[in-house]
Amino acid sequence: MSYSLFELNEFIRQVLALNLADPLWVRCELAQVKYSRGHCYLGLVQKEEGGEGIVAQGQAAIWAFKLKSLQRKMGFGLDALLQEGMEVLVQVKVDFHERYGLKLIVEDFDPGYTLGKLALKKRETLLRLKKEGLLEKNKGFDLPEAVQKIAILSSENAAGLKDFLEELQNNGFGYRFDCRLFPVAMQGAKVSEEIALQLNKIKPEKFDAIVIIRGGGSKLDLAAFDEYFLCEKIANAPLPVICGIGHEIDETVLDRVAHTSLKTPTAVAGFIVHHNLRFETAVLQLGMGIKRIAAEYINGQKLLLANIWQTAKESVNNKMGNEKMMLGFIKTELPVLLKNNISLEKNKLGHLDKSIQLLSPEMALKRGFSITLKNGKTIDDAGQLAEGDEIETVFKNGRSISTVKKKVVQ
Repeated sequence: MSYSLFELNEFIRQVLALNLADPLWVRCELAQVKYSRGHCYLGLVQKEEGGEGIVAQGQAAIWAFKLKSLQRKMGFGLDALLQEGMEVLVQVKVDFHERYGLKLIVEDFDPGYTLGKLALKKRETLLRLKKEGLLEKNKGFDLPEAVQKIAILSSENAAGLKDFLEELQNNGFGYRFDCRLFPVAMQGAKVSEEIALQLNKIKPEKFDAIVIIRGGGSKLDLAAFDEYFLCEKIANAPLPVICGIGHEIDETVLDRVAHTSLKTPTAVAGFIVHHNLRFETAVLQLGMGIKRIAAEYINGQKLLLANIWQTAKESVNNKMGNEKMMLGFIKTELPVLLKNNISLEKNKLGHLDKSIQLLSPEMALKRGFSITLKNGKTIDDAGQLAEGDEIETVFKNGRSISTVKKKVVQ
């Protein structure tokens, strides 16, 4: 007995319809998410425990009417759930068509299952980052005294970006900021990849800080910010990272590794403005302190100069009084002193004149001495004469001419 292919497939359809008539809950991972003509088509996989190998796979569809129903029920949470790589618990009906084969028709999702998986994954990420010493690494940066040059990681169309920029521009203190947007997806499977790519483009010497901001959303929207790949990049960022990803209650791993975490983009802008205000206040206080110290110094110097002037004035007056007294003394005593000195000098000159007269050649001749001349020059050493020299001897009352017969030198 044999069957046609149609007969076989029809038999399979009947068996499945008979045995799997009610919807089933299936655990799986979304490998692919595509939208077409209002419908959503999912690629489902199951990976081996602790690995990446695929042990089972299938196709599922969310028809347009069901997609709208789920959107009304789950809101933005559905968009966050329908992301590639997300682990889900999905309720499906098993449908088999003789021509198109097996397809799972989605009836519902259990977000609690996915959140539980994400919570477990988040805990594992935190433990790994802590073990690697990365939880506090970015906090080790010191924010510049004034944050002005800001690299922004956000979606171009994010409402939070607009709020952030408006808060900065309308800061009320006249501060100016140089902001540059590095556009990234802020939800979905590409968040980590795009943020990592843009981080590599940020040159630390051109910016003071990195800001990551987004608007609000569901818990599932925050799943990307719990991924190890993203958080490791943020922890190792070359600048302090300030984040405000728009969630009032839940804390992501990104919040833990960032330098500063705030709830909203507006709060981030307010933090930066008040950080700069603290710096300006400190500078103004320093200026006032310098002004006060300078004023105290100037006043002290003025007082010192006044004291010096008074002291100098008194000193000059005293000096002038002393000099007047000295001049009076000199006026009185100088004539007497001059007269005495002149008399004394006259006596000295008289004694000196007598001494000169006593030592003159004439006086020496009168005392019995003679003077010997040779060629008109005085001879005072026998060594100056030679035998046969004609010499002249001068006495007090005349002269004689003689010839040297013999010279005796002692």
